[in-house]
Amino acid sequence: MSKTCARCEKTVYPIEELKCLDKIWHKQCFKCQGCGMILNMRTYKGFNKQPYCEAHIPKAKATTMAETLELKRIAENTKIQSNVKYHAEFEKAKGKFTQVADDPETLRIKQNSKIISNVAYHGELQKKAIMEQKRTMTGENGEQIVTNPPARKIGSVADIDPVNEYYGSLTPATNNNHVPQHMPSPPPATNVGRVYRAMYDYQAQDLDEVSFCDGDLIVNCTAIDEGWMTGLVQRTGRHGMLPANYVEPVQI
Repeated sequence: MSKTCARCEKTVYPIEELKCLDKIWHKQCFKCQGCGMILNMRTYKGFNKQPYCEAHIPKAKATTMAETLELKRIAENTKIQSNVKYHAEFEKAKGKFTQVADDPETLRIKQNSKIISNVAYHGELQKKAIMEQKRTMTGENGEQIVTNPPARKIGSVADIDPVNEYYGSLTPATNNNHVPQHMPSPPPATNVGRVYRAMYDYQAQDLDEVSFCDGDLIVNCTAIDEGWMTGLVQRTGRHGMLPANYVEPVQI
C-alpha cells in the first residue's frame, strides 16, 4: 500500500518520507502554514496537527467565563480570607523591630545623646522656675502678689538715667518743673547669703537676666550650673541670672 503526502497527496517514497504530527509528509512539503518556509523536526511548532514556524504559530486566546453568582461568592470569600490573614500577620508582627548590633561607637552616641537631652531638659526647667519666681512673689498670708513696676512721672530727655535703668514713665506729670527721678535704693538686706562683686559691666541678654556694672555687689547668689548663677544686685534691687565668670566672691 503506497503512502500519500498530507499536503500534496502524492505518493511518498521511503527516501523522502517524513513522519510528524501523526501524518506522512514529503520533506519539501513540510512547510509553515503561515509563511511557507520549509521546516524540519527541530524548527517546527505544531498547532491543530499543522506545522508552523516560531513566528506564525497561532496564539492561544484566554477563555472568558460568565460572572455567575457562584463565582462572585467564591471571589468574595477569597478576599475576606486574604484580609483576615493579612491582619493576623500584622498583629503578630506589631511591636517588633530590627535588632541593631550595640558596637562601642553606637553605645557612645546613645550615651552622649542621653546626656545632652537631660542637660537641655533640666536647664530649661530651671530657667522656667526662675522666671516664675521673678514674676510672682508670696505675701505674708501665703497669697500670691503680682509685682508691678513703680509708677513714675513723665519727664524731659535730661531725666533719662541709663546707668540706673531709668527711662521715664507713661504716667502724666503733675507739674512742669520736673526734677529727675532716680530709682530708690533697696533697703539693706539682713541676710545677704553668698556675696560676689562684679569685675566687669554686663548688659542683660534675656528677660530673666540682670544687668550690673563693675564694682556692684551681688548677694543671695545660687549656682545653677557651670557658668551661670542667680543673685540680687544691691544697687538696682533686681534679681535674675548672671554669668559666673563676670563676678568674684567677697567676704563681708
